Amino acid sequence: MNSQPVNPEQSISYLHTREWHLNVSVEGGRGVAALQVEENEYWSAADGRVRILEQRPDSPAADHSNTGRVEWAPGLPTDPTGLGEYLLKDAPSAQHNVPATLVMIASAQRLHNQAVPAALAEAFFQVLTGRPDLLPLGEMTDRAGRTGVGYGFEFTFGPRRRLTLIFDRDTHALLATEELMLEPGRLRVEVPAVASYVLYLEQGWVPSMSDRPLLRQA
Repeated sequence: MNSQPVNPEQSISYLHTREWHLNVSVEGGRGVAALQVEENEYWSAADGRVRILEQRPDSPAADHSNTGRVEWAPGLPTDPTGLGEYLLKDAPSAQHNVPATLVMIASAQRLHNQAVPAALAEAFFQVLTGRPDLLPLGEMTDRAGRTGVGYGFEFTFGPRRRLTLIFDRDTHALLATEELMLEPGRLRVEVPAVASYVLYLEQGWVPSMSDRPLLRQA
């Protein structure tokens, strides 16, 4: 994933993703499941400003802007212990039996909606791959053709699923995530079936909510 160091004069985070999500529709009285692709761009600032540009095939682009609370990536802990505690801060109580690794992965995915500085990317890698139930899968290639190292987590909280994370071999930045359904649950789909796939394609720091990194503008 292309990245730039944090520049205090360019205080807007920019992230570009390509995402596939399983969509269920009703056709002829029966549910039909299909993966839908979307291209997303995210701008966010420490003061809570957020802009999301969503583009889907055969649909006009949707441009959303709002102001609220932002978990600002440059302000997150970059030591593995501190970051690990942060990822678990909103975990359900123990009686809900939600695996801690699942909570950590979900928190990491939520926090990857903006640019992630290099030190924080390394901390994410150390925290997540240090979990004993996140298993190494060896070299993997994502849907953008990038080669990285994969790790998988299989869980049975609800229908059985597998989460796969692919990291850049050198920088340890998160390249892609996949959620694979191993049991259909209430959905009438043939399993295994991809429920979601996210490519983290480009990130950087820009001066305004309408700018993109220079590499993309060239």
